[in-house]
This record gives sequence, structure tokens and C-alpha cells, in this order.
Amino acid sequence: MKKIFVFSSHPEKPSNDFKQYEERHFESEFILLDKQQNFLSALQSVIKRNHEEDFVMISTSLHCFSPDYTDEYIQNCINKVKKLDGNVLLGGVLGFEKVIEVTDHIFWTEGFKGAQFFIIFNKTFPLFLQNDCNDEIPLDVFLSSNLEDVFLMHPFISLYKNDGDKNSFENTIDFQNLNENPEDLLEELSQIKKYYSYES
Repeated sequence: MKKIFVFSSHPEKPSNDFKQYEERHFESEFILLDKQQNFLSALQSVIKRNHEEDFVMISTSLHCFSPDYTDEYIQNCINKVKKLDGNVLLGGVLGFEKVIEVTDHIFWTEGFKGAQFFIIFNKTFPLFLQNDCNDEIPLDVFLSSNLEDVFLMHPFISLYKNDGDKNSFENTIDFQNLNENPEDLLEELSQIKKYYSYES
């Protein structure tokens, strides 16, 4: 069974949301953030407890699985990013600055925003274990600033569930030049690559 850590600042929400993990064979551990603990420091604690694992899976309370999720699909994406020696695999985003398709269903990305489901690989753990993670900085900004090998799967398996709470710690959408629909752009780029790969 796959283990996933679900972060939330809302103690009343998780019970209804755990069903989506159970249906997809995840063992979920709920982590409630209080006012004294930010996302980064909580994630640091998770990684310390699981530092011998190949990777850790993280989601937020604003994550919702898309219809494209399958066990086989996520495992194939994980295997591809392992071969690419990646730091992080994102299940979906609200926007990004740069992307390049490196293999089927896997894009290298930079400057992303709004990831609610992600996989952090073991090679990245020292970034959290050796640094002070108490700064009030959004996780996506922290990862974008400190890592080069960040990958995004497409189609997305994670959708942003907007609950209307603009002050939610997960809601860090203050990024400029966001693509209005990142999935449409990724699909277009994928089709262009396939066309020219076929032509050559």
C-alpha cells in the first residue's frame, strides 16, 4: 500500500477527503498544521521520519484526484523520473513559467505554482534535513528556487479543489504570467513533439 502524507490547516475537513485515498489504495496520514508550524517545517519533520525511503508522497487538503489517475500511470511516471534522476514529481499545477517535454507524459518544469500533490525523491531529502525550514515561504517557491530537476506529469492526476478559503496556506497563487490552462498548453506541446518526432 502506498503511503501519503496529507497536510491541512483545517481540522474539520479531512475525514470526508480520506475516502479518495482509500479508494486508490493509499495509506494516508493526516498532518494538521497549527499557527506555529508552517508547511515547510512540517514537511521537514516528515522527511526526517522517512529519510530511508526512496521517496515521500505529499498532498494538501485542496488536492482532488483527476479521472486520469491509475496505479499503473503514477508508477510509470515515478519510474521515469527515477531514471531521469529527478528531485520532485508534480501531479498537477495551476501554472508554470517554463516547460519542456522530456519523455512521454513527463515534462521538466520551472517556476511552477499551485501544486497540491507531489513526490519528493530521496536525493532531495538533504535540502530539507540540512536547512532551516522555518521561513514563511510557500513550498512551491522554495522548491522552484532550490531545485533544477523538477518534473510534471501530464495528464494531471491532481486537481485543485478550490474551497473558497483565500487565506489557506496551500493557496499561494500570487505568481505572475500564469498560463490560464496549463493542461491545454501541455497537450499542445505534446502533440507538436509527436508530430515532429513522426516526421523525422
